[in-house]
Amino acid sequence: MSTYEAAELEVDEPTQNAPNSPDVTVADTGAGLLVYYIQTEYRAHLGREGEISRELIGFADVTDWTVITDALRVRGLGVGAITHLPEFEVDELPE
Repeated sequence: MSTYEAAELEVDEPTQNAPNSPDVTVADTGAGLLVYYIQTEYRAHLGREGEISRELIGFADVTDWTVITDALRVRGLGVGAITHLPEFEVDELPE
């Protein structure tokens, strides 16, 4: 590969079309839910699975977008997500 050739990287894409996946969790803001895709891996020193990444993939049951925007800011996430990410139905999410 020359210096100017771009290398192709394999990236695990979140299962955005399947919000009922066991790898999906939610955070309640009081005015709606933030829906996250979680990746875990086994940690031998802990003897259990540990979270290695958390990606916001959407929202659910939103009653006040201002509160959602504030919740994103507090978590250090971009507020532009409210215009780009889908809103899921609550019954689509895992129990």
